[in-house]
Amino acid sequence: MTSEPAISVVGPDDFERTDQAATRATVFETDETLLVRSRLDGGASSGWHTHGDRDAYGVVLEGRARIEYGPDGANAVEAEAGEFFHVPAGVVHRDANPDDDERSTVTAFVGAGASVVDAEGPSSDAPGSPPRVAGEDDLVATAELANLTRLTPFPDAGVQQVRGHADGRVESNWHHHGDNDVFGHVLDGEGYVEWGTGRNERKLARAGEFFHVPAGVVHRDVNPSDDEQDYVLWLTGSEPRNVPVDDPSSDGDAAGG
Repeated sequence: MTSEPAISVVGPDDFERTDQAATRATVFETDETLLVRSRLDGGASSGWHTHGDRDAYGVVLEGRARIEYGPDGANAVEAEAGEFFHVPAGVVHRDANPDDDERSTVTAFVGAGASVVDAEGPSSDAPGSPPRVAGEDDLVATAELANLTRLTPFPDAGVQQVRGHADGRVESNWHHHGDNDVFGHVLDGEGYVEWGTGRNERKLARAGEFFHVPAGVVHRDVNPSDDEQDYVLWLTGSEPRNVPVDDPSSDGDAAGG
C-alpha cells in the first residue's frame, strides 16, 4: 500500500457529459466503478434498461426519484431528496421523475461492462431482487472514526454507501480503507483530505464537489472551518473498510499491529 496517492477533487462542471441532453455526466471512472451525476426533467422518464452486471448505488440530491420495475413494470419504489437507493445488477427498470421540478442524483455503478443496457421492458414474470430505498430511519452506524459520524443505508450490500457528518474544527484519526476505492460528494461545508509521509499533501473539497481516495492510501479527514460538514461516500471493496494506523509513515500497517 502507498502513502503517496493521487487523491482527486473535481468540481460540478469539471467532468464529461455522456449524452447529448447533458442529463448524465461521468465524474470518476475506474476499472470497476463509474460515478455518475444524473439529472431528469420534471415529468420525464428514461427508457427501460438494466445496468448489466453492475449494481447501482445512488443518492437523491434534489427532487424525487421513482424506480419502476417488476412484472410488466407494475411495481415502483420512490426516494426523496437525501435518501438512498440500490438497483441490483440485471434488474429491468426505468427511472421516472413524478414531480415538476428537476431531479438530481449521484450513482455509483459497480461491476464490469456497460453501465446501461437497453431493454424492451420487464416481462410478466420479471425475476431478480427488487430495487430498494433507505431513508433517515433506515440508516445504521458504521466506521468508528474519531470525531466523525458515519451511517450506512444498506449494511448487507456489497458496496458500502455512507452518509457522513463532521462538526466544525475536527479531524479524524489516520486510517486507510483497505482494498476499497472511496468516492465522495460534499453536500454541505468543506473538508481536507490530508496524506503523505510528511503530512504535507492535502486536497480541499467544497460543497458540490466530488473526491476520490484510492484504495490503501493512508490519510485523515479534516474540517478546517467552524461550520459543520455533510457528505456521502461509496466504498467499493471488501472488509475491513476502515483500518486505523499510527501515522502516514505506517504505510498501511494497522495501528498497534
